[in-house]
Amino acid sequence: MMLGKEQSWAQWLRACSRDPASPAKLGQGVLGMLTGQDGRALAAIAQCWKLYALSDEAGQRAALAAVMNLLGALQPKCHFFAKELIAYAMDWDDREKLWPLVSGRSSS
Repeated sequence: MMLGKEQSWAQWLRACSRDPASPAKLGQGVLGMLTGQDGRALAAIAQCWKLYALSDEAGQRAALAAVMNLLGALQPKCHFFAKELIAYAMDWDDREKLWPLVSGRSSS
């Protein structure tokens, strides 16, 4: 039996941008601002959040360090996508707990 394909980070963000009830702070068409480099960096960040969600303490520290470094590959105006992707791998409430650990500020 073949299982369904997992929703990609971009599909997930697009669905959030179209859902008026979504806690994500995205508007329709917002993904259009992403460059190819932004997309690749966000794909890596999405995997880091998944790693964080499923790891022991050492894995979580490594995932946070990787996200901090990958933020430098994003246009500053695209950093908020990385914050929203926390909920792609975990829960909506985890954004407020984890984002300050990688961004150095409480909100973005």
